[in-house]
Amino acid sequence: MITRKEKILWILYGAALLLLFLLSSTNLVIKERKKPIYAVSVIIEDTSDDNYINFRKGMDQAAMELNADVSFITLYDRGSKKQQEELILREQQDGCKALIVSPVEEEQVLKMQEDKRITVPMVLLNSEAGAAEDGIIEQICFDYYQMGKELGERILEEQGQDKKIYLFGMPEPGLVSTRFKDGILSVLEQANYEISFHQDAREEELKETARKTAEKEGRQAVIVALGPKALTAAAQGLSEPGEDLEIGGLYGRGTTVRLLNYLDKGVIQGLCITDDFSAGYLSVKMAVELAEKRIPEPLGYLKSRCIRREDLRNEEYEKLLYPIE
Repeated sequence: MITRKEKILWILYGAALLLLFLLSSTNLVIKERKKPIYAVSVIIEDTSDDNYINFRKGMDQAAMELNADVSFITLYDRGSKKQQEELILREQQDGCKALIVSPVEEEQVLKMQEDKRITVPMVLLNSEAGAAEDGIIEQICFDYYQMGKELGERILEEQGQDKKIYLFGMPEPGLVSTRFKDGILSVLEQANYEISFHQDAREEELKETARKTAEKEGRQAVIVALGPKALTAAAQGLSEPGEDLEIGGLYGRGTTVRLLNYLDKGVIQGLCITDDFSAGYLSVKMAVELAEKRIPEPLGYLKSRCIRREDLRNEEYEKLLYPIE
């Protein structure tokens, strides 16, 4: 027969088991603290994400680790300041907690923030603007001037001074191509190369210009493309099936799979590449820190390199060009 004392012990034992169950499997007693989800809108200056593949991989990795809800938005019309402004205001009105913007025109975006039209924290891509006094603007960038200098020195090393330098460009939003060109010219003008500049609005026109340059000048011509689209067009023009076209060398910048294939095939002799995965990861990390009203650590310029065909098998560059999330 169970005594009264034993009954009380069994009741206490059962109550203890019930309490332990509640503590371990429900939040009725101890409520789990929910981590906030930060909506971050990324607005670029282009109509496609062809040049942002590794950037998006880094961005997605950061979003997963940092509990961010990231929207990646392209323009309908490439390089449209008005359209980018409308998208910035729309995303802000829809409740994003931070913006990441690759500006068509840096001054316009900074003016919007100065006039309090942008009221959420913002990270500017490919910008050298300093942090705002109120601490809600930061920047992510590469040193495109130094990149251009390194490419100019590579050309100086590989090409004789009797060669003619053709700079190929397309209308590019922002100042990236201008800084890249200035870096190249700082080396090649001092070396007294004969330099001419060709700019076309359409890739098909640049392809034709590259073909004609090869037919007229042959190995005396060196083409340097100032942006990824211009480099792609020149490489296409020089590698059309059935045409035996040769020039002294083709150089430029970009990290698309197509450009890496042209480098691997020997169509491109020198390519400047950037650590886009880190740029994507760090921009989201910085945006979340700003949304949490924390001050991000200064980053300085991110990593960039000028590579040749043989460098594609280098482990360091493989990790940079083909990151694993």
